[in-house]
Amino acid sequence: MVVGRVGHRQLAMVALERIGGVMVYDVTDPNAPVFQQYLTTRDFNGSVISPDSGPEGMAFVTADQSPTGRPLLAVGNEVTGTVNLWGVVAS
Repeated sequence: MVVGRVGHRQLAMVALERIGGVMVYDVTDPNAPVFQQYLTTRDFNGSVISPDSGPEGMAFVTADQSPTGRPLLAVGNEVTGTVNLWGVVAS
């Protein structure tokens, strides 16, 4: 899990190692977290092994450290040895 500030929002990103993907929650109010989205490249109609399986390590890149000027989430996948780079926005 990593936490990062996007605009005026605090987001928590939780890796789902077994099923794959990342759940994103708005935790600006930690007493009332709000689900935002599920990030995945997995195709649930095919193989259990997707192009990106087993998210293990994550790093949140702040907008001022990002080459795009926008916050990013880097996810290292243990099973496939791949890396996802997701743009992060607060809704």
